[in-house]
Amino acid sequence: MTASKLIPLNRSEHLYWAAEGYLGPINQAYILCFDSPVDTELIRQALRELASAYPRMRGIIELTGLHFQLRILDDDLYVDQLFADTFRVLPHIDASSRPALAAFHNEFINEPISLERGLPWRARFIPHPTRPALMFSVHHIVGDGRSMVQMLSAIMARLSGQPIAPCKIDSPSMLPAVMLQKWWQWPASIARWWRQAKAEATARQGMNIVTLARRKSPRYTTSAIRYHELPCSSATMKTLAKANGTTVNTLLTALVANAFLAMAANDPKAMAAIRLSVDLRRYYPPGTAPEFGNYVHSFTVLAQRQANLRAQVNALESQVKEHLLGYERRDYALPVLLYECLPWLGRALSGRLVVRYKARGRLPQLSCHLSNLGNADAINPPDAKVRLAELWPMTTNPVFMLGALSLNGRQFLTLISQNDEIPQEAVAAFQAELDRQFHSLMQAPDTGPRCQLDATMTQAC
Repeated sequence: MTASKLIPLNRSEHLYWAAEGYLGPINQAYILCFDSPVDTELIRQALRELASAYPRMRGIIELTGLHFQLRILDDDLYVDQLFADTFRVLPHIDASSRPALAAFHNEFINEPISLERGLPWRARFIPHPTRPALMFSVHHIVGDGRSMVQMLSAIMARLSGQPIAPCKIDSPSMLPAVMLQKWWQWPASIARWWRQAKAEATARQGMNIVTLARRKSPRYTTSAIRYHELPCSSATMKTLAKANGTTVNTLLTALVANAFLAMAANDPKAMAAIRLSVDLRRYYPPGTAPEFGNYVHSFTVLAQRQANLRAQVNALESQVKEHLLGYERRDYALPVLLYECLPWLGRALSGRLVVRYKARGRLPQLSCHLSNLGNADAINPPDAKVRLAELWPMTTNPVFMLGALSLNGRQFLTLISQNDEIPQEAVAAFQAELDRQFHSLMQAPDTGPRCQLDATMTQAC
């Protein structure tokens, strides 16, 4: 089998590969619901052209010397054969039924992808006379959430007759986004990072992190999802965020935090710990930011009970700003550099560490990981012949995860949980409490004048 290029795995991709056998398939499995009929052959052709245009979609994992790397296959007969195995049609599922799609989605997320043999993605087209759907599942080694959105946009444009533009192969390294330019900048950078880590540890001390886990498990089993449409339009959410002097993302984080805290109403030491993702591309030197791959880091914000929602928003926003300032100052140079050395540990040792930390309960306590893709309307091209009516994002995570986005004025939320420790009753209780937080916010008195009063203090207003 011929191949054109070898790509080293960065720290995130190495962890995905090392944890795969223990955590389960680390796939990004998105359900796309179209608003009009789509020809099966057109979908097939669009996805085949996507594999040609995006080299990492033709990547297989290969051991080269001491390390695993991603080998990009030549776009030839062998890829045609692998694509025939990757794309399938499922006419027996009712694509117009959200429960039917969710049930299929729930089963499909636990099916592994053969990274060493086949293409690192799967597609299942569900035809329907008015409301067809597509399961587009890509292994996280291929790219991050932004890369997924880029491919979804390419697919939707192709369904409207636009060609898919070729995507180049970027360097996978995250180091340019965090590395310091001068050696003498290192001591201050390390000191600031250490103080930040110690401050978080101190804030956690003596507090009880609220989670949905109801039992302890020494190993991972399977994941489950629930679809939920938030009881608040995206336009209303923007208005409420502006009235509270913040962004939609921070407001959503505050509501999620308050939902967790409400589930531990009788615990005065309750705390919500929420992991947020940050795209490192913005921190690369000008003109060097990569386009496609995995370039996401994360940080944690901590929430305690506050006098009101506005106070919770301010507390979380100050933490977010402090973390983002840390990225701008290159305070994460040392931890990212150390993680870049993970491939030298090897897959076996890295995987054993994941399992050992899980069994001993030494993984950081988190309430959830919140990933907000934001407004996804741009995925639908202008004058589209076919448009997305709904989009349900999902990726496997070792902690409870929320995948959020807005589309067509509606807000979609996928709740992703781990069956080994989190029962579905707990997820349903959180879902109901989150809705209560939204209803309470929407029924609150108009806060517009207060926001105008604070306009000189915050740009968010």
